[in-house]
Amino acid sequence: MESLGYQVEVIPTSDNDRKKEADFIASYDGHIAIVEAKLKEDDQKIAEEKERTLASGEVSLVEGKLGRNETISGVIRTAAKQLLSSSDKKHDFKIISFVAVGSNERTKADQFKDTIYGSTAIINGSIYKPCYFYRNSDFFRRRIIDGAIVGYVFNGKTHLELCLNPYSSNYEKLKNSSFIKPFKTAIIDPIELEKQGLAYIPDEGTERKLNSIHLLSPMCNPILAHLREKYKTGFLIAADFDSPEFSVRYEG
Repeated sequence: MESLGYQVEVIPTSDNDRKKEADFIASYDGHIAIVEAKLKEDDQKIAEEKERTLASGEVSLVEGKLGRNETISGVIRTAAKQLLSSSDKKHDFKIISFVAVGSNERTKADQFKDTIYGSTAIINGSIYKPCYFYRNSDFFRRRIIDGAIVGYVFNGKTHLELCLNPYSSNYEKLKNSSFIKPFKTAIIDPIELEKQGLAYIPDEGTERKLNSIHLLSPMCNPILAHLREKYKTGFLIAADFDSPEFSVRYEG
């Protein structure tokens, strides 16, 4: 955030062990946010297995899959509590930061976005678009989170996006503030993307829970039926794509 131009201060650790504070206070152009930062690293077993495979001169495969991730949801739940704990600090916004490193880092970041937005890919013929709030969304559950800085580190470079929470009471305030200007075009706003025809969003009140019958076929899926009617499309398919990482080590 400092590299983007924000002024960042560390929130001192509380003497009260029961009070888990957020990590930082970030300021820009008169606006202040409290930020809880999470770093997603590789599981030790996965890292060790990858190193053994690469050291033997073979191709390493690290599995990955897009879509909602319940472990990440637990991280978001904890972050929301820490942001609430630091609400006594002067601030305009509450932000969670999630940065992935290690193997398949971009997939980890995309999983986080799929979890906060409850998103999936919707395929319409040869075209696919994201569908936000297709399923349970942590932004919907944790409305005190105004936005999330989501990114990954690849080849030493950090790639960041700012994700706005349309269910936050501060959505319009954050969206229209100069606080988000350092992110330039790297901002995800589902409402604007839908207006531009670049995304789907089911209407409020649409039942997201699918039973075993609904899962038999896309034709049985009431959410897809709703989207077909709302957007006047043809046959739709929802898909959480597999996203494996292949890597090899070479000399020279």
